[in-house]
Amino acid sequence: MIEGLRKSSFYREHPAQSFDFGEEKWAVFFLNMGGPETPDEVEQYLYNIFSDRNIISLPFSALMQKPLAKFISMRRAPKVAKRYQMIGGGSPLLKWSRLAASGVKRELSKKYPDVEVFVGMRYAEPFIKDELDAAIDEGCRHIVLFSMYPHYSKVTTGTALAQVIEWLEDKHPEITLSVIDRWSDDHRYIDLMRHKIDTAWQKLKNPEKAKLIFSAHAVPQKLVDAGDPYYHEVIKNVELAGEGYDYILTFQSRTGPVKWVGPDSLQTIIELGQAGLEEAVIVPISFVSDHIETLYEIVMQMKEAALKAGIKNFIRTESFNDDPNFAAFWAGLIEEKINA
Repeated sequence: MIEGLRKSSFYREHPAQSFDFGEEKWAVFFLNMGGPETPDEVEQYLYNIFSDRNIISLPFSALMQKPLAKFISMRRAPKVAKRYQMIGGGSPLLKWSRLAASGVKRELSKKYPDVEVFVGMRYAEPFIKDELDAAIDEGCRHIVLFSMYPHYSKVTTGTALAQVIEWLEDKHPEITLSVIDRWSDDHRYIDLMRHKIDTAWQKLKNPEKAKLIFSAHAVPQKLVDAGDPYYHEVIKNVELAGEGYDYILTFQSRTGPVKWVGPDSLQTIIELGQAGLEEAVIVPISFVSDHIETLYEIVMQMKEAALKAGIKNFIRTESFNDDPNFAAFWAGLIEEKINA
């Protein structure tokens, strides 16, 4: 998807050559997955995910994708809705995404008074196409697409950009676009991650005997085999952020019968506890703000399993959420892009 966007007539790799960011109105458009804000929205949210052939190609051809998606979402919704109820009733992802975007706008507005920010979600409101319409209605004539995922994958940033391409083909707007599609190996991000890790590590009683566990969102092995860069970008990210620590990389959020990359986070934590590990710091490597994967899977599910397995001190690093230092980092990436 990223190469398709870059081949578009709308795309500008060096936008400052044709656009005056100090004098004209422009926008930063944040791309994210989205999540249900109430339990009643869970079934539709799941249906939107399972209907997307960019992320899941269900069997029996495209004609059966939506009927099967409907069946799966109906069956899974009650179980998933209970998990959202356990973390407060719904996903906080939109709240944190908007707060982070507002922080970026505060930083950029110091130099660029005509910048606007928008947040578009792939599988829940506000949807990407609707927010792109809003950006045009606001008079923005250049849009910097910014992926809120640290690593690039076809099933995250890729499918979000596919929505942008569809919108461009349908609307033919009088705009130009540039994109920031990944940033996990940026030294500023690594420094911010290591600060979170160091802060958590200081809460340990015997740090010399502890383990640092990175937990990334799993992807199907066939996606990696097909050349998707996510898995290898995660490995590099972990090598940079974990340098000097006794660390291990694991993967969470597996679902379905396909083969996933591993090892599995939950099973690894149980095995480490049973082997005598008493303290651990876990880092949600794929996630920069809190949502169900951090608040339920890590804080509730994994922590409970850790304690039962014998790990007495199980600490999660804080998510960035609306951290002003993190917003300043993102603003720096954007300023570098528009001035390149």
